[in-house]
Amino acid sequence: MSTWIKRGLLTVAVFLVTWVMFITYWSGANHMPDGGDVILYLLVLPAVFLLLVWGIAKGRSAMAAAAAAKAAAAAAAPPPAAAGTEPGHSPERKWTLAIVATALRSPFGADAADLLEQIKSQSVRLPLDGELVNDQGMPILAGRISDIQGEETREIYQAWQQQHFPEQALTPQDNAHWRSLALAADIARELGDRLQWHPLLEEYQDAPRHRQEEVGLPHLHLLVLLPPTWSSEQRMQAARWLGEQVCQQGWPPEKLNVLPAAAGENAHPLLHLDRLVATSRDPRTQQPSPYLASSYLAMVIAAQSNLDPEIVQAWQQDKQLLQGAQSIGKSPAEAAAGLILADTTQALAMGTADPVLLHRASLGRHEQSVDQARRVAGDLLIQLAQGALRDAAIVPDQLALLVSDGDYRASRTDEIMKLGYAVLPELDLGSQCVKLGASCGSAGLATALSALVLAHAATDDSDQPSLCVCNEDAHQRAVVALSRAPAIAAASAPVSDSAASTATPASPVTASATV
Repeated sequence: MSTWIKRGLLTVAVFLVTWVMFITYWSGANHMPDGGDVILYLLVLPAVFLLLVWGIAKGRSAMAAAAAAKAAAAAAAPPPAAAGTEPGHSPERKWTLAIVATALRSPFGADAADLLEQIKSQSVRLPLDGELVNDQGMPILAGRISDIQGEETREIYQAWQQQHFPEQALTPQDNAHWRSLALAADIARELGDRLQWHPLLEEYQDAPRHRQEEVGLPHLHLLVLLPPTWSSEQRMQAARWLGEQVCQQGWPPEKLNVLPAAAGENAHPLLHLDRLVATSRDPRTQQPSPYLASSYLAMVIAAQSNLDPEIVQAWQQDKQLLQGAQSIGKSPAEAAAGLILADTTQALAMGTADPVLLHRASLGRHEQSVDQARRVAGDLLIQLAQGALRDAAIVPDQLALLVSDGDYRASRTDEIMKLGYAVLPELDLGSQCVKLGASCGSAGLATALSALVLAHAATDDSDQPSLCVCNEDAHQRAVVALSRAPAIAAASAPVSDSAASTATPASPVTASATV
Protein backbone atom coordinates (compact mmCIF):
# COMPACT_ATOMS: atom_id res chain seq x y z
CA MET A 1 0.00 0.00 0.00
CA SER A 2 1.32 3.45 -0.90
CA THR A 3 2.67 5.54 1.94
CA TRP A 4 0.43 8.46 0.91
CA ILE A 5 -2.64 6.23 1.04
CA LYS A 6 -1.69 5.04 4.53
CA ARG A 7 -1.18 8.61 5.67
CA GLY A 8 -4.50 9.64 4.19
CA LEU A 9 -6.29 6.79 5.94
CA LEU A 10 -4.63 7.77 9.23
CA THR A 11 -5.82 11.38 8.81
CA VAL A 12 -9.38 10.30 8.02
CA ALA A 13 -9.38 7.88 10.96
CA VAL A 14 -8.17 10.54 13.42
CA PHE A 15 -10.79 13.07 12.34
CA LEU A 16 -13.54 10.43 12.25
CA VAL A 17 -12.75 9.09 15.74
CA THR A 18 -12.54 12.62 17.16
CA TRP A 19 -15.85 13.65 15.62
CA VAL A 20 -17.70 10.52 16.76
CA MET A 21 -16.28 10.86 20.28
CA PHE A 22 -17.26 14.50 20.80
CA ILE A 23 -20.61 14.30 19.02
CA THR A 24 -21.52 11.31 21.21
CA TYR A 25 -20.39 13.20 24.31
CA TRP A 26 -22.37 16.33 23.40
CA SER A 27 -25.46 14.26 22.65
CA GLY A 28 -25.28 12.44 25.96
CA ALA A 29 -24.72 15.69 27.89
CA ASN A 30 -27.53 17.54 26.05
CA HIS A 31 -24.98 20.17 25.09
CA MET A 32 -25.47 22.30 21.97
CA PRO A 33 -21.96 23.16 20.71
CA ASP A 34 -21.33 26.64 19.40
CA GLY A 35 -19.00 27.63 16.60
CA GLY A 36 -15.99 27.77 18.91
CA ASP A 37 -16.58 24.23 20.14
CA VAL A 38 -16.85 22.93 16.58
CA ILE A 39 -13.62 24.61 15.50
CA LEU A 40 -11.69 23.67 18.64
CA TYR A 41 -12.77 20.06 19.10
CA LEU A 42 -13.59 18.93 15.57
CA LEU A 43 -10.83 20.70 13.64
CA VAL A 44 -8.03 22.00 15.84
CA LEU A 45 -7.75 19.01 18.20
CA PRO A 46 -7.37 16.29 15.52
CA ALA A 47 -4.99 18.54 13.59
CA VAL A 48 -2.84 18.97 16.71
CA PHE A 49 -2.83 15.21 17.24
CA LEU A 50 -1.66 14.62 13.65
CA LEU A 51 1.05 17.26 14.04
CA LEU A 52 2.17 15.54 17.23
CA VAL A 53 2.45 12.19 15.45
CA TRP A 54 4.39 13.82 12.62
CA GLY A 55 6.68 15.62 15.08
CA ILE A 56 7.49 12.44 16.99
CA ALA A 57 8.33 10.59 13.76
CA LYS A 58 10.57 13.41 12.55
CA GLY A 59 12.19 13.67 15.97
CA ARG A 60 13.07 9.98 16.00
CA SER A 61 14.54 10.24 12.50
CA ALA A 62 16.60 13.25 13.53
CA MET A 63 17.90 11.50 16.64
CA ALA A 64 18.81 8.44 14.58
CA ALA A 65 20.64 10.52 12.00
CA ALA A 66 22.52 12.41 14.72
CA ALA A 67 23.72 9.15 16.26
CA ALA A 68 24.83 7.62 12.96
CA ALA A 69 28.18 9.40 12.82
CA LYS A 70 28.94 8.52 16.42
CA ALA A 71 28.06 4.86 15.91
CA ALA A 72 30.01 4.58 12.66
CA ALA A 73 33.03 6.23 14.26
CA ALA A 74 32.85 3.86 17.19
CA ALA A 75 32.59 0.89 14.86
CA ALA A 76 35.57 2.03 12.80
CA ALA A 77 37.79 2.93 15.75
CA PRO A 78 40.46 0.38 16.63
CA PRO A 79 39.89 -1.40 19.93
CA PRO A 80 42.44 -0.90 22.72
CA ALA A 81 43.89 -4.35 22.18
CA ALA A 82 44.39 -3.88 18.44
CA ALA A 83 48.10 -3.23 18.89
CA GLY A 84 48.51 -6.64 20.43
CA THR A 85 47.17 -8.61 17.47
CA GLU A 86 48.69 -12.04 17.25
CA PRO A 87 51.56 -12.06 14.70
CA GLY A 88 50.64 -13.79 11.46
CA HIS A 89 46.93 -13.82 12.29
CA SER A 90 44.90 -12.27 9.49
CA PRO A 91 42.84 -9.26 10.66
CA GLU A 92 40.02 -10.43 8.37
CA ARG A 93 39.48 -13.32 10.77
CA LYS A 94 38.25 -10.77 13.33
CA TRP A 95 35.43 -9.52 11.09
CA THR A 96 31.84 -9.99 12.26
CA LEU A 97 28.26 -9.34 11.21
CA ALA A 98 25.37 -8.59 13.54
CA ILE A 99 22.34 -10.87 13.62
CA VAL A 100 19.32 -8.58 13.25
CA ALA A 101 16.61 -11.25 13.35
CA THR A 102 16.10 -15.00 13.08
CA ALA A 103 13.25 -17.27 12.05
CA LEU A 104 12.71 -20.96 12.69
CA ARG A 105 10.39 -23.80 11.69
CA SER A 106 10.81 -27.10 13.54
CA PRO A 107 8.70 -30.15 14.40
CA PHE A 108 8.27 -28.66 17.88
CA GLY A 109 7.41 -25.07 17.06
CA ALA A 110 8.73 -21.85 15.61
CA ASP A 111 10.01 -20.21 18.81
CA ALA A 112 13.78 -20.74 19.10
CA ALA A 113 14.00 -19.86 22.79
CA ASP A 114 11.09 -22.16 23.66
CA LEU A 115 12.53 -25.02 21.59
CA LEU A 116 15.89 -24.58 23.28
CA GLU A 117 14.31 -24.87 26.71
CA GLN A 118 12.33 -27.95 25.65
CA ILE A 119 15.48 -29.68 24.42
CA LYS A 120 17.48 -28.75 27.53
CA SER A 121 14.70 -30.11 29.73
CA GLN A 122 14.52 -33.27 27.57
CA SER A 123 10.79 -32.82 27.08
CA VAL A 124 10.76 -33.37 23.29
CA ARG A 125 10.37 -36.80 21.73
CA LEU A 126 10.01 -37.58 18.05
CA PRO A 127 6.75 -39.45 17.37
CA LEU A 128 6.20 -42.42 15.10
CA ASP A 129 5.23 -41.26 11.62
CA GLY A 130 2.41 -43.22 10.03
CA GLU A 131 3.37 -42.10 6.51
CA LEU A 132 6.99 -43.28 6.68
CA VAL A 133 7.80 -46.96 7.22
CA ASN A 134 10.89 -49.14 7.09
CA ASP A 135 11.34 -52.17 4.83
CA GLN A 136 9.34 -54.24 7.30
CA GLY A 137 6.36 -51.92 7.02
CA MET A 138 6.78 -50.53 10.53
CA PRO A 139 6.44 -46.78 11.18
CA ILE A 140 9.62 -44.93 12.09
CA LEU A 141 10.42 -41.90 14.22
CA ALA A 142 10.29 -38.69 12.18
CA GLY A 143 10.13 -34.95 12.70
CA ARG A 144 7.13 -33.79 10.69
CA ILE A 145 5.92 -30.17 10.80
CA SER A 146 2.15 -29.83 10.76
CA ASP A 147 0.18 -27.39 8.64
CA ILE A 148 2.68 -27.09 5.79
CA GLN A 149 0.90 -25.78 2.70
CA GLY A 150 2.81 -27.94 0.22
CA GLU A 151 0.04 -28.31 -2.36
CA GLU A 152 -0.84 -24.62 -2.23
CA THR A 153 2.84 -23.72 -2.64
CA ARG A 154 3.09 -26.03 -5.66
CA GLU A 155 0.17 -24.30 -7.40
CA ILE A 156 1.49 -20.80 -6.67
CA TYR A 157 5.05 -21.63 -7.69
CA GLN A 158 4.11 -23.42 -10.91
CA ALA A 159 1.89 -20.49 -11.93
CA TRP A 160 4.85 -18.16 -11.34
CA GLN A 161 7.12 -20.55 -13.24
CA GLN A 162 4.84 -20.61 -16.28
CA GLN A 163 4.68 -16.82 -16.25
CA HIS A 164 8.45 -16.31 -16.09
CA PHE A 165 9.62 -19.43 -17.97
CA PRO A 166 6.80 -20.24 -20.42
CA GLU A 167 8.98 -22.51 -22.57
CA GLN A 168 10.06 -24.64 -19.63
CA ALA A 169 8.11 -27.84 -19.09
CA LEU A 170 6.72 -28.45 -15.62
CA THR A 171 8.42 -31.52 -14.17
CA PRO A 172 6.63 -33.52 -11.45
CA GLN A 173 8.27 -33.36 -8.03
CA ASP A 174 7.73 -35.39 -4.88
CA ASN A 175 5.92 -34.11 -1.83
CA ALA A 176 9.16 -33.42 0.08
CA HIS A 177 10.19 -30.99 -2.67
CA TRP A 178 7.12 -28.81 -2.19
CA ARG A 179 7.27 -29.07 1.59
CA SER A 180 10.84 -27.76 1.49
CA LEU A 181 9.79 -24.85 -0.70
CA ALA A 182 6.75 -24.07 1.48
CA LEU A 183 8.96 -23.94 4.58
CA ALA A 184 11.42 -21.63 2.82
CA ALA A 185 8.55 -19.35 1.75
CA ASP A 186 7.33 -19.09 5.35
CA ILE A 187 10.78 -17.97 6.48
CA ALA A 188 11.08 -15.50 3.57
CA ARG A 189 7.77 -13.84 4.42
CA GLU A 190 8.54 -13.62 8.14
CA LEU A 191 11.98 -12.09 7.63
CA GLY A 192 10.65 -9.89 4.82
CA ASP A 193 8.14 -8.46 7.26
CA ARG A 194 10.97 -7.82 9.74
CA LEU A 195 12.75 -5.69 7.11
CA GLN A 196 9.95 -3.14 7.43
CA TRP A 197 11.71 -1.96 10.58
CA HIS A 198 14.51 -0.44 8.52
CA PRO A 199 14.41 3.33 9.23
CA LEU A 200 15.32 4.29 5.66
CA LEU A 201 12.69 2.14 3.92
CA GLU A 202 9.78 4.60 4.17
CA GLU A 203 11.99 7.52 3.18
CA TYR A 204 13.20 5.54 0.15
CA GLN A 205 9.63 4.71 -0.90
CA ASP A 206 8.51 8.33 -0.52
CA ALA A 207 11.44 9.81 -2.45
CA PRO A 208 11.14 10.58 -6.20
CA ARG A 209 12.65 7.81 -8.28
CA HIS A 210 15.63 9.93 -9.36
CA ARG A 211 16.40 10.80 -5.72
CA GLN A 212 16.00 7.34 -4.16
CA GLU A 213 19.69 6.43 -4.31
CA GLU A 214 20.47 9.47 -2.18
CA VAL A 215 18.52 7.93 0.70
CA GLY A 216 21.15 5.25 1.27
CA LEU A 217 18.91 2.19 1.63
CA PRO A 218 21.34 -0.74 1.21
CA HIS A 219 20.94 -3.65 -1.16
CA LEU A 220 19.64 -6.84 0.42
CA HIS A 221 21.79 -9.85 -0.49
CA LEU A 222 19.56 -12.94 -0.46
CA LEU A 223 21.18 -16.35 -0.05
CA VAL A 224 18.86 -19.36 -0.31
CA LEU A 225 20.08 -22.84 0.65
CA LEU A 226 17.86 -25.65 -0.63
CA PRO A 227 18.31 -29.46 -0.69
CA PRO A 228 21.50 -30.54 -2.48
CA THR A 229 19.52 -33.10 -4.48
CA TRP A 230 17.87 -30.25 -6.40
CA SER A 231 19.48 -29.19 -9.66
CA SER A 232 21.26 -25.83 -9.89
CA GLU A 233 18.47 -24.50 -12.12
CA GLN A 234 15.80 -25.58 -9.64
CA ARG A 235 17.60 -23.91 -6.74
CA MET A 236 18.18 -20.66 -8.60
CA GLN A 237 14.59 -20.38 -9.84
CA ALA A 238 13.28 -21.13 -6.36
CA ALA A 239 15.62 -18.48 -4.92
CA ARG A 240 14.23 -15.90 -7.35
CA TRP A 241 10.67 -16.81 -6.38
CA LEU A 242 11.54 -16.56 -2.68
CA GLY A 243 13.03 -13.14 -3.39
CA GLU A 244 9.65 -12.07 -4.72
CA GLN A 245 8.05 -13.33 -1.50
CA VAL A 246 10.38 -11.02 0.42
CA CYS A 247 9.49 -8.09 -1.83
CA GLN A 248 5.77 -8.74 -1.39
CA GLN A 249 6.27 -7.77 2.25
CA GLY A 250 7.41 -4.30 1.15
CA TRP A 251 11.11 -4.48 0.28
CA PRO A 252 11.94 -2.73 -3.05
CA PRO A 253 12.70 -5.29 -5.80
CA GLU A 254 15.48 -3.10 -7.22
CA LYS A 255 17.19 -3.31 -3.84
CA LEU A 256 17.25 -7.13 -3.82
CA ASN A 257 20.22 -9.15 -5.03
CA VAL A 258 19.70 -12.93 -5.24
CA LEU A 259 23.15 -14.41 -4.77
CA PRO A 260 24.15 -16.99 -7.41
CA ALA A 261 25.68 -19.14 -4.65
CA ALA A 262 22.15 -20.49 -4.27
CA ALA A 263 22.70 -22.48 -7.45
CA GLY A 264 26.40 -23.13 -6.96
CA GLU A 265 28.32 -25.76 -5.08
CA ASN A 266 26.71 -27.72 -2.27
CA ALA A 267 28.97 -26.22 0.36
CA HIS A 268 28.32 -26.30 4.07
CA PRO A 269 25.82 -23.64 5.25
CA LEU A 270 28.38 -22.15 7.65
CA LEU A 271 30.84 -21.81 4.77
CA HIS A 272 28.24 -19.76 2.88
CA LEU A 273 27.72 -17.57 5.95
CA ASP A 274 31.46 -17.16 6.40
CA ARG A 275 31.73 -15.99 2.80
CA LEU A 276 29.08 -13.38 3.50
CA VAL A 277 31.19 -12.05 6.36
CA ALA A 278 34.34 -12.19 4.23
CA THR A 279 32.75 -10.29 1.34
CA SER A 280 30.94 -7.74 3.49
CA ARG A 281 33.81 -5.25 3.24
CA ASP A 282 36.94 -4.44 1.29
CA PRO A 283 40.11 -5.58 3.11
CA ARG A 284 42.03 -2.73 1.43
CA THR A 285 40.11 -0.13 3.42
CA GLN A 286 41.37 0.94 6.81
CA GLN A 287 38.91 -0.72 9.16
CA PRO A 288 41.01 -2.04 12.04
CA SER A 289 37.93 -2.77 14.13
CA PRO A 290 36.14 -6.10 13.58
CA TYR A 291 32.82 -4.21 13.51
CA LEU A 292 31.71 -3.14 10.05
CA ALA A 293 31.29 0.63 9.65
CA SER A 294 29.79 0.62 6.14
CA SER A 295 26.33 -0.57 5.13
CA TYR A 296 25.68 -4.26 4.61
CA LEU A 297 22.44 -6.23 4.70
CA ALA A 298 21.90 -9.92 3.93
CA MET A 299 19.25 -12.57 4.40
CA VAL A 300 19.99 -16.29 4.59
CA ILE A 301 17.28 -18.95 4.26
CA ALA A 302 17.73 -22.72 4.52
CA ALA A 303 14.97 -25.30 4.19
CA GLN A 304 14.91 -29.05 3.68
CA SER A 305 12.45 -31.90 4.11
CA ASN A 306 13.81 -35.43 4.39
CA LEU A 307 10.35 -36.98 4.74
CA ASP A 308 10.81 -39.01 1.60
CA PRO A 309 10.44 -42.82 1.35
CA GLU A 310 13.51 -42.97 -0.92
CA ILE A 311 15.63 -41.18 1.69
CA VAL A 312 14.37 -43.56 4.39
CA GLN A 313 15.24 -46.55 2.21
CA ALA A 314 18.73 -45.21 1.47
CA TRP A 315 19.43 -44.55 5.15
CA GLN A 316 18.22 -48.03 6.05
CA GLN A 317 20.47 -49.64 3.46
CA ASP A 318 23.43 -47.69 4.85
CA LYS A 319 22.44 -48.71 8.39
CA GLN A 320 22.06 -45.04 9.36
CA LEU A 321 18.34 -45.10 10.17
CA LEU A 322 17.18 -44.99 13.78
CA GLN A 323 14.65 -47.82 14.03
CA GLY A 324 13.52 -50.72 16.19
CA ALA A 325 16.36 -52.36 18.08
CA GLN A 326 18.91 -50.10 16.38
CA SER A 327 19.15 -47.31 18.97
CA ILE A 328 22.00 -45.54 17.20
CA GLY A 329 21.13 -43.67 14.03
CA LYS A 330 19.28 -40.66 12.65
CA SER A 331 15.63 -39.91 12.05
CA PRO A 332 14.29 -38.07 8.98
CA ALA A 333 12.85 -34.64 9.63
CA GLU A 334 12.09 -31.32 8.04
CA ALA A 335 13.06 -27.84 9.13
CA ALA A 336 13.72 -24.31 7.97
CA ALA A 337 15.67 -21.42 9.42
CA GLY A 338 16.69 -17.93 8.42
CA LEU A 339 18.73 -14.96 9.54
CA ILE A 340 19.04 -11.29 8.71
CA LEU A 341 22.68 -10.17 8.91
CA ALA A 342 23.88 -6.57 8.89
CA ASP A 343 26.54 -4.20 10.11
CA THR A 344 26.14 -3.31 13.77
CA THR A 345 24.97 0.23 12.97
CA GLN A 346 22.05 -1.00 10.88
CA ALA A 347 21.19 -3.67 13.44
CA LEU A 348 20.72 -0.93 16.01
CA ALA A 349 18.76 1.15 13.52
CA MET A 350 16.39 -1.76 12.92
CA GLY A 351 15.58 -2.02 16.61
CA THR A 352 17.98 -4.79 17.65
CA ALA A 353 19.50 -3.43 20.85
CA ASP A 354 22.88 -4.98 21.75
CA PRO A 355 22.80 -7.41 18.80
CA VAL A 356 24.47 -10.81 18.81
CA LEU A 357 27.55 -11.01 16.59
CA LEU A 358 28.29 -13.81 14.14
CA HIS A 359 32.04 -14.44 14.08
CA ARG A 360 34.12 -16.12 11.40
CA ALA A 361 33.56 -19.84 10.97
CA SER A 362 36.27 -22.47 11.02
CA LEU A 363 35.69 -25.30 8.58
CA GLY A 364 37.39 -28.58 7.77
CA ARG A 365 36.82 -31.97 6.23
CA HIS A 366 37.37 -35.62 7.06
CA GLU A 367 38.84 -37.31 4.01
CA GLN A 368 37.29 -40.63 5.05
CA SER A 369 33.60 -40.80 5.85
CA VAL A 370 33.09 -41.02 9.59
CA ASP A 371 30.18 -43.37 8.88
CA GLN A 372 32.67 -45.92 7.55
CA ALA A 373 35.52 -45.33 9.99
CA ARG A 374 35.81 -47.68 12.96
CA ARG A 375 37.18 -44.92 15.16
CA VAL A 376 36.75 -41.17 14.67
CA ALA A 377 39.59 -38.96 15.81
CA GLY A 378 38.50 -35.76 17.50
CA ASP A 379 41.52 -33.74 16.39
CA LEU A 380 39.78 -31.99 13.50
CA LEU A 381 36.82 -30.72 15.50
CA ILE A 382 39.11 -29.71 18.37
CA GLN A 383 41.32 -27.72 16.01
CA LEU A 384 38.33 -25.99 14.42
CA ALA A 385 36.81 -25.08 17.79
CA GLN A 386 40.09 -23.62 19.01
CA GLY A 387 40.34 -21.55 15.83
CA ALA A 388 36.77 -20.27 16.09
CA LEU A 389 37.26 -19.24 19.73
CA ARG A 390 40.56 -17.56 18.91
CA ASP A 391 39.03 -15.58 16.03
CA ALA A 392 36.19 -14.44 18.30
CA ALA A 393 38.55 -13.64 21.20
CA ILE A 394 36.42 -15.80 23.48
CA VAL A 395 37.79 -17.69 26.47
CA PRO A 396 36.29 -21.21 26.64
CA ASP A 397 35.21 -20.63 30.24
CA GLN A 398 32.88 -17.85 29.03
CA LEU A 399 30.71 -20.17 26.92
CA ALA A 400 27.17 -20.72 28.13
CA LEU A 401 26.10 -23.38 25.63
CA LEU A 402 27.31 -25.69 22.89
CA VAL A 403 24.75 -26.36 20.16
CA SER A 404 25.34 -29.20 17.71
CA ASP A 405 23.40 -30.44 14.71
CA GLY A 406 24.51 -33.99 15.55
CA ASP A 407 22.29 -36.99 16.21
CA TYR A 408 22.39 -40.26 18.14
CA ARG A 409 25.13 -41.90 16.07
CA ALA A 410 28.08 -42.90 18.24
CA SER A 411 30.65 -41.21 15.99
CA ARG A 412 28.97 -37.81 16.41
CA THR A 413 28.59 -38.17 20.16
CA ASP A 414 32.21 -39.30 20.50
CA GLU A 415 33.45 -36.23 18.61
CA ILE A 416 31.51 -33.88 20.88
CA MET A 417 32.78 -35.65 24.00
CA LYS A 418 36.40 -35.35 22.86
CA LEU A 419 35.86 -31.68 22.00
CA GLY A 420 34.42 -31.01 25.43
CA TYR A 421 37.25 -32.69 27.30
CA ALA A 422 40.00 -31.04 25.25
CA VAL A 423 38.70 -27.48 24.70
CA LEU A 424 35.74 -26.93 27.01
CA PRO A 425 36.58 -28.66 30.31
CA GLU A 426 34.40 -26.25 32.32
CA LEU A 427 31.32 -26.93 30.17
CA ASP A 428 28.86 -29.48 31.53
CA LEU A 429 28.03 -31.52 28.44
CA GLY A 430 25.03 -32.96 30.24
CA SER A 431 23.24 -29.65 30.76
CA GLN A 432 25.11 -27.18 28.53
CA CYS A 433 25.16 -29.16 25.29
CA VAL A 434 22.23 -29.42 22.89
CA LYS A 435 22.14 -31.95 20.03
CA LEU A 436 19.47 -30.69 17.66
CA GLY A 437 19.63 -33.63 15.27
CA ALA A 438 18.99 -36.07 18.09
CA SER A 439 16.02 -34.12 19.43
CA CYS A 440 14.32 -32.91 16.25
CA GLY A 441 15.62 -35.27 13.57
CA SER A 442 17.87 -34.71 10.59
CA ALA A 443 16.93 -32.11 7.98
CA GLY A 444 20.35 -31.64 6.41
CA LEU A 445 21.46 -28.08 5.85
CA ALA A 446 18.30 -26.75 7.53
CA THR A 447 19.33 -28.50 10.76
CA ALA A 448 22.76 -26.84 10.59
CA LEU A 449 21.27 -23.37 10.23
CA SER A 450 18.64 -24.15 12.88
CA ALA A 451 21.46 -25.00 15.30
CA LEU A 452 22.90 -21.55 14.65
CA VAL A 453 19.50 -19.97 15.36
CA LEU A 454 19.35 -21.83 18.69
CA ALA A 455 22.87 -20.66 19.55
CA HIS A 456 21.74 -17.10 18.81
CA ALA A 457 18.75 -17.54 21.12
CA ALA A 458 21.03 -18.80 23.90
CA THR A 459 23.41 -15.84 23.63
CA ASP A 460 20.57 -13.36 23.28
CA ASP A 461 18.99 -14.70 26.48
CA SER A 462 22.10 -15.17 28.64
CA ASP A 463 24.40 -12.42 27.26
CA GLN A 464 27.12 -15.09 27.23
CA PRO A 465 28.89 -16.49 24.15
CA SER A 466 27.77 -19.76 22.61
CA LEU A 467 29.38 -22.19 20.20
CA CYS A 468 27.67 -23.80 17.20
CA VAL A 469 29.27 -27.08 16.14
CA CYS A 470 28.20 -28.89 12.97
CA ASN A 471 29.27 -32.54 12.80
CA GLU A 472 26.19 -34.25 11.37
CA ASP A 473 27.67 -34.60 7.88
CA ALA A 474 29.81 -37.61 7.05
CA HIS A 475 32.75 -35.45 5.94
CA GLN A 476 32.30 -31.73 6.60
CA ARG A 477 32.90 -30.09 9.96
CA ALA A 478 32.22 -26.47 10.94
CA VAL A 479 32.40 -24.41 14.13
CA VAL A 480 31.35 -20.80 14.71
CA ALA A 481 31.09 -18.65 17.83
CA LEU A 482 28.46 -16.06 18.70
CA SER A 483 28.77 -13.29 21.27
CA ARG A 484 26.99 -10.16 22.42
CA ALA A 485 28.10 -6.97 20.66
CA PRO A 486 29.51 -4.19 22.84
CA ALA A 487 27.25 -1.14 23.16
CA ILE A 488 28.19 1.54 20.62
CA ALA A 489 25.08 3.70 20.89
CA ALA A 490 23.19 4.40 24.06
CA ALA A 491 19.68 5.52 23.24
CA SER A 492 18.77 6.01 19.63
CA ALA A 493 19.15 3.66 16.73
CA PRO A 494 21.46 5.01 14.03
CA VAL A 495 21.17 4.76 10.30
CA SER A 496 23.95 3.93 7.91
CA ASP A 497 25.96 6.18 5.68
CA SER A 498 24.37 6.32 2.24
CA ALA A 499 27.74 6.60 0.58
CA ALA A 500 28.46 2.97 1.35
CA SER A 501 25.20 1.30 0.46
CA THR A 502 26.87 -1.56 -1.41
CA ALA A 503 29.70 -3.68 -0.07
CA THR A 504 32.77 -4.40 -2.20
CA PRO A 505 33.45 -8.12 -2.66
CA ALA A 506 36.63 -9.52 -1.23
CA SER A 507 38.22 -12.91 -1.41
CA PRO A 508 36.78 -15.07 1.35
CA VAL A 509 39.20 -16.07 4.05
CA THR A 510 38.16 -19.26 5.81
CA ALA A 511 40.05 -21.18 8.45
CA SER A 512 40.09 -24.78 7.35
CA ALA A 513 41.72 -28.05 8.22
CA THR A 514 41.76 -31.54 6.77
CA VAL A 515 42.18 -34.86 8.46
